[in-house]
Amino acid sequence: MKLLRRRLPTALVLALAACSSAPDSPEDTVRATLAAIESAADERDAGAVGEHISEAYADARGHDKREVVQVAALHLLRNQAVYTLTRVQSIEVSEPGRAEVRALAALAGRPIPDLDALAVVNADLYRFDVTLREEEPGTWRVVSAAWQPATLGDFREGP
Repeated sequence: MKLLRRRLPTALVLALAACSSAPDSPEDTVRATLAAIESAADERDAGAVGEHISEAYADARGHDKREVVQVAALHLLRNQAVYTLTRVQSIEVSEPGRAEVRALAALAGRPIPDLDALAVVNADLYRFDVTLREEEPGTWRVVSAAWQPATLGDFREGP
């Protein structure tokens, strides 16, 4: 269980992937932030990942920014490859400067080309509920996250 608890903050960081677009609307800027986190993780740069995590980060499991970045760095060092398949189910800008994201993430040691591959790839599946805050104009950072196991059916359902 301790290993699972250590891997989940890393999964959070790796799972915050989404398609990017020009940062015009708050939703677009949030998507760009998520894409930047994914890119930093792909480049195995925990410091760059940490730039997108708020100093005020706190989650229900007691993790703070420092812990999340440390666990991400350790995970990136221990694993030669981490492949993700993500599906952003929703992004809701509930009030100015605050966004709620619900995303699904599959994490595996080999590529996951599409949803059909999940049936044969040994992947860990998670659902993330993430809150981002606009801390400076145009700069969104993750301030909290919660996660739980997901199922293959969750990935196959519509948004």
